[in-house]
Amino acid sequence: MIPNIPHLIRQLNDLIARLTHNQKGVIVVCFALFIGFSILYFPQVFQKKIHTSWTNNERFMIDFVNRKIEHPFTPIIIQNSREHYAKREVRIAPYVIGKVFHLNAIRLFYLQVFLLPFFLVMFFNLVKKLSNGDSPLAFWATVCILFTYVGHSFVYDTLFYDSFAYVFLLIACLYYDRKWSIIPLVFAFFVDERSLFPALIFPLLYLFKSELYSGNVRSILNDFLWKNKSTHSLLLSYSLYIIIRYYLYKQFQLETPVGQQAAVQIGFAFLHGYKLPYALFSALKWANLLLLLTLIYLVKKKMWTVALYYFGIFLACFLVATAVDDVTRSLTYCFPLVFLFFQIIQYSKEQVMAVYLLGLIFLANFLTPTYTLLMHLLRISPLDWLF
Repeated sequence: MIPNIPHLIRQLNDLIARLTHNQKGVIVVCFALFIGFSILYFPQVFQKKIHTSWTNNERFMIDFVNRKIEHPFTPIIIQNSREHYAKREVRIAPYVIGKVFHLNAIRLFYLQVFLLPFFLVMFFNLVKKLSNGDSPLAFWATVCILFTYVGHSFVYDTLFYDSFAYVFLLIACLYYDRKWSIIPLVFAFFVDERSLFPALIFPLLYLFKSELYSGNVRSILNDFLWKNKSTHSLLLSYSLYIIIRYYLYKQFQLETPVGQQAAVQIGFAFLHGYKLPYALFSALKWANLLLLLTLIYLVKKKMWTVALYYFGIFLACFLVATAVDDVTRSLTYCFPLVFLFFQIIQYSKEQVMAVYLLGLIFLANFLTPTYTLLMHLLRISPLDWLF
């Protein structure tokens, strides 16, 4: 007997809706996802701690982070020959968190691992909010993003702490219409300056919520600048970041080096040749389709100004990602761009099809290997802690 696949999928989605009808259910489901994901991809920090398998470079970074936690505003390697690492001098947010909560470099990474279920709960809630309360859509979106490098960063990255930036960006996205969203935004900027570019998506989220996206170019720009509260919050967060950066430079000589020696140069990543496409794709994997579909929708509806702005954000993220060696980590910062897809899906009245699409993307992401590029192309394999 051939199973009725559409009926089974509807039953599964009904079960998801029942399980996640309240916040307690959402937390339980997301924590279960975290446990399952951690079994497949056991956190690297626990493996390295158990087997004491730290590389010399990792030991150097552990020492660096511990010293920065002790003295967050004191330059350590600015004048050192390892200028590539000097970029991390001014990324003070993780060091301040470590100092406030009395965490060393390793414990700070433990915290990053356990932020993953919190991230999943927030991601679920944000998609549900943007899609007008569609729980199945929010669930499939969450598992879809979990099996990209976004999810892997929480358990794989050692001593980079990108996931702190992802969490702060997500908090700001969840409360994009609140003035206090500038606080997590500024924290995200000080985890890594690559957060500056995906933050540009916030005004678009408010634009669609308030239906300020229609009219001619002048009308849209006027609404974007003067009626859009998210634009005001974003500009204020940028201003605060610049002021603090200037203060840190004048008082403590903390700066971000650029140039070939610092491994920051436009097109730098193209030196990797054939490895680059794998690294770029792994950032969002098949969820890249959501960005493409969003752009197609905007063009189809002749929202030329919005489409150009949206494409410009991705282009900025792409140029920044390919200007450094660690391409996958860098391009993953563009994940907030997927949220516009979930907001416009309610206007297209294709939410049922979107649920099916996200289910297929999750399956494709689950089956497709994830790579990261950091000098070498590395494959993140499931269950490697068993074999």
